[in-house]
Amino acid sequence: MLNRLVNSKFKKDVLVSYFTQFYTVLMGFFQLFLINKYFGIEVFGQLSVIIATAGIFSSLLTARSSEAVTRFLKREFLKNNLKNVKFVLYIGFFIDFVTAIFLLLIIYLLSDKIAYYFLKNNNLNYEVFLYSFVTFFLFIRGTVMGYLLSKEMIFHIKMMEIIESSMKIILLIMCIYLFNFISLRNLIYIMIFSSFISLLYAYYIFFNSYIKALRNIKVNFNKNILKEYWNFNLKTFFSSSLKAGNQNLDNLMLGYFLNTEIVGLYQVLKKIASPILIIASPFSLIVYPKLIKYFETNQKNKFIDIILKISFYILVMSVVYSLITYLFLDNILKFMSININSLQYNVNLYYLFVLFLHILIAEMWWVRIFSNTVNPNYSIIMNLFATFYQLSITIIATKIFGLIGLLFSIMIMNFLILIFWLKKGYKYVYTYIHT
Repeated sequence: MLNRLVNSKFKKDVLVSYFTQFYTVLMGFFQLFLINKYFGIEVFGQLSVIIATAGIFSSLLTARSSEAVTRFLKREFLKNNLKNVKFVLYIGFFIDFVTAIFLLLIIYLLSDKIAYYFLKNNNLNYEVFLYSFVTFFLFIRGTVMGYLLSKEMIFHIKMMEIIESSMKIILLIMCIYLFNFISLRNLIYIMIFSSFISLLYAYYIFFNSYIKALRNIKVNFNKNILKEYWNFNLKTFFSSSLKAGNQNLDNLMLGYFLNTEIVGLYQVLKKIASPILIIASPFSLIVYPKLIKYFETNQKNKFIDIILKISFYILVMSVVYSLITYLFLDNILKFMSININSLQYNVNLYYLFVLFLHILIAEMWWVRIFSNTVNPNYSIIMNLFATFYQLSITIIATKIFGLIGLLFSIMIMNFLILIFWLKKGYKYVYTYIHT
């Protein structure tokens, strides 16, 4: 049973994660309400397009240090090779800062074209570049996140989310009610400052732990660790780069073929459905170190059992949430100060597709950590498929049928991806049974 697979710390981490998710969802809905009421759904759509653009460049350039560092630190901590632990941290920090600087440069050079083609407003090029600092802070905390996760310091990781979401709401209220700073640029300033405060907290926790555990440990250059880390990181980097062609592309396609208002509506519907993904998200974070341990110690029965039981739990909760929110969708939108009649879109049908899509994605909570642990090439294959699919079928469907074409196309794609992962999981089980 699942209770036998996890200890009290696991349960505590799950409770902390759900409390954090509940809090951030509550703050997120409050933020959505304030933006739509005082800034308008078009500004929210513009912000969504800018965030999507940054997300694409993030996927294209990120080395996913948090995952790579977690993978190697956990293993070296288990072996008590503290010199290797320190060497892995040095590698991670170097890669983080190089890729973060490169990200700023790329977005700065392309900000004019992004504003012209996707925002339909040349004057927003500065806002496009400005938001890149949010991603910059995200990059340079990658290794710190990997360290905290390898030490299973889930409470502090979740505190970062609470701090960031709280700062956004506090600053947003101040901008609206105290200073009357109601513009897209001010929204982005709020996000930059909130990300920076969260970054400071992350580094504070990291240095406190680092000083106690590793300050007096000498670091030695380890050619084998460097080669192994590089090979692993190269695969995850390639996998993430491929995601640049399929993640966040939906917002850009809607912005290019339609307008920022429909992007705003689409993002509102995704926000309402987001608790489905939030139900699943804590497990990916918490289970990853455990899967590494089960894999390294050849405990494949525990490896599979924990995935199956959590997936069933997520499915039940997701279906219940979907039914409730679908029945009360009109009331939710009115509460958010969104005039459904003025939009002239089939909102209920759109939301139904969004719900199915979110359930499919939630059921794949385990696939990335499964791939990172068992075979990183699996993620590369699927991201390659998703990239070609969206750059061909989804673009055509969006151009012809609009938002409904985009949603139906992406839903079919994720269904095919889920089948692939289930086959890989079955193969892993079959190998265990027959060994």
